[in-house]
Amino acid sequence: MADLLDNSFKPLAFALFLLITLATMAISIYFSRRVRTAGHYYVAGGGVKWFVNGIAFAGDYLSAASFLGVAGMIAFSGFDGFMYGIGFLAGWIVALFLIAEPLRVMGKYTFADALVHKFKSKRVRLAAAISTLVVSVFYLIPQMVGAGTIVQPLIGLPYEWGVLIVGGIVILITATAGMVSTTWVQFIKGLLLLFAALGLTIGVLIVAGLGPLDFIGEILNNGASNPSTGAFPAYSGDVFLSPGLKFTNPLDYASLALALILGTAALPHILIRYYTVPKPSDARKSTVVAIFVIGVFYILTLFLGLGANYFAGKGEFLIGDSNLSAPTLANFIGGEVFFAIISSIAFATILGTVSGLIMAAAGAIAHDIYTEILGKKTTEKSALRVSKLTAVGVGVIAIALGILSKGQNVAFLVGLAFAIAASANIPALICTLFWKKTSEKGVVLGIFTGLVLSILLILISPTVMEDPFFSLNNPGIISIPVGFAVTIGASLMEGRKRAPNGT
Repeated sequence: MADLLDNSFKPLAFALFLLITLATMAISIYFSRRVRTAGHYYVAGGGVKWFVNGIAFAGDYLSAASFLGVAGMIAFSGFDGFMYGIGFLAGWIVALFLIAEPLRVMGKYTFADALVHKFKSKRVRLAAAISTLVVSVFYLIPQMVGAGTIVQPLIGLPYEWGVLIVGGIVILITATAGMVSTTWVQFIKGLLLLFAALGLTIGVLIVAGLGPLDFIGEILNNGASNPSTGAFPAYSGDVFLSPGLKFTNPLDYASLALALILGTAALPHILIRYYTVPKPSDARKSTVVAIFVIGVFYILTLFLGLGANYFAGKGEFLIGDSNLSAPTLANFIGGEVFFAIISSIAFATILGTVSGLIMAAAGAIAHDIYTEILGKKTTEKSALRVSKLTAVGVGVIAIALGILSKGQNVAFLVGLAFAIAASANIPALICTLFWKKTSEKGVVLGIFTGLVLSILLILISPTVMEDPFFSLNNPGIISIPVGFAVTIGASLMEGRKRAPNGT
């Protein structure tokens, strides 16, 4: 049995790591010259081509959870792990048919702008800004965990240094050129990630000597391993490729599915990308491109996860950290060269996603709270300076949270962020877009109810407590319907109060 990935210094891996880092910094410095206004900083001036935006969507969305977390979940939990990929993809159908074009019409820079388009309310803006900050922070945590995890075997630095390096580079990206450089970083890494997953999948099938369907059939017929021990088979094939290995409670499974499907269209860093294209039709077309790229990628992650399990079961290697399933597989398939390529692209993946998240959080603080709510009407130059300083502050917070969250599976953590986003933002967004009776009070109460309830249920769940009060790992099945109920109920009650004679 081969040893686990060691954390020694690897010259080739370091060279590729350095190349990606320097290229990212060069892109940021180059595009920083074009940033003259807040509009350029937040949404690239609304001039991004729809195809570029579609690939950038994929680059933003395919995060550490996708490349590291989902592959690891499939390797260890089979079908239940693949559920994350299915849910992440299915959420884009909601975005395509319900959100894309209306949001482009209503929005300007932030998620709050879309809601305020109808209500012209500081209370609504504050609620949306707070929700954006909380969701962005929860989503930042798994990205920083992925950064620390991948840097250890990549260049031999401790986990904490990985988090610091990613945080530092992303602060540079967002504090110089904002969404302009972020878009191109995400575009490049989206393409790189797709080709990396395709190359690794082909490598798995070649080494196994099987076609795609035969490979899945091999696991179905002969069972699956426990990748951390190499025990083979640890599970029968039908158990491993059927629901129930990780989610023994069907309600837990349903709760996760609901959170993932509705959460995509509620993520602030995804929503703001719709403002970067010139027209509403471009928003729709870029969503179609994103769905195609993301769909292909998640099909490939199935083979990455199953490949890691298959070769671990054959006694080729062990996997100590589920987040390292894909890099470990790459090391086995193509040695240090392939490992260096895959891990460096995974690192670039984290850079792109974290950049988008920090842009969303910075917009909530600098644009929504500082400029609009507090009324600090400043010049374009001073507004730009505040936005960049805010991005630096959010980056520092992300570094601290990443260091504190060492050891967690990144896909699992992202699932929680999706639940919070769906609980707080989706009821407000859907009702505002499609229900004329939605009121300002309903939106504010709905956002805060979904936000507080989802976080509270997480804190009293098995995720945090050994003896939990709430039995489900993901709160979506409770907190999302309650968010809708409060939004609708409060709106109806306010409507009755305003009607003459209570009618």
